[in-house]
Amino acid sequence: MLKALFYKEWLKTRWALFIVTGVLVLALIKMILEISYGIRFMGANAYWYQITIMGSMYYVDLLYLPFFAGLLVGVTQFVPEISESRLKLTLHLPMHENSILMYMVSYGTISLILVFILTYILFILISSGFFPAEIVYSAIVTTLPWFLAGMVSYLATATVFVEPIWPKRVLMILIFSLYIANLLDSDHYNEYAHSLIYLFIISLMFGITILYAGQRFRKGVLK
Repeated sequence: MLKALFYKEWLKTRWALFIVTGVLVLALIKMILEISYGIRFMGANAYWYQITIMGSMYYVDLLYLPFFAGLLVGVTQFVPEISESRLKLTLHLPMHENSILMYMVSYGTISLILVFILTYILFILISSGFFPAEIVYSAIVTTLPWFLAGMVSYLATATVFVEPIWPKRVLMILIFSLYIANLLDSDHYNEYAHSLIYLFIISLMFGITILYAGQRFRKGVLK
C-alpha cells in the first residue's frame, strides 16, 4: 500500500523535482562563473575584501530558489488531488486518514530534503574550492534558513490546498508568509547562527497543520 501511495506521489511530482534540481544546479554553476570572473577582474585581494569586509554574498542567487522549489513541489502534488477530487478517494484507502496525509507530506518533505542535501554538498565543495573554512561555515549558517524556508513553503502549500475554509486559508497564508519572510532575511551573515535549532523545530511543527486541515476536509466543514 505504501509503495503504491509513494509511487502515485512520484508520478505527480517527478518533473517538478527534476526542474527544481536542474535550476539549483544551474544556480551553482552561475555562482562558480561569477566567483571566477570576480577574482580575475578585481583581483583576489579586492574580491576577498568585498566578501569579508563589504559583506557581499557570493551565494545570494540561492536566496529564493528553495522557497520556489517547495512551492512548485507542493502545487504539483496537491493541486491534482483537490481540483480532481482525488484526495477524497485517497482518504478512503484502508489506512488511517491522518497516516495517509502524513505519508503524502513525508514523501514531499523527504524528496525536497534529498534535493537540498545534493545542493548543499555541491555548494560546500564549490565554496571550499575558493574560500577558507571560516567563510564556508559562514555561508552554510547563513543559507540554512533559506532552505528551511523551502521546506515551510512546501508545508504551507500542502496545508492551504487541503484546507476547505477560505478564512482559515487566508489566516494560514498570513502566518506562513510572516515566518518565511523572517527566514529569508538576508541582511547580515550568520544572523540566525545561535537559533538554527529552534528554527528547525518550529519549521517541523508546521507539518502538523495539515492534519487539522485534513480533518475539516474529510468532514466537509465549510465554515
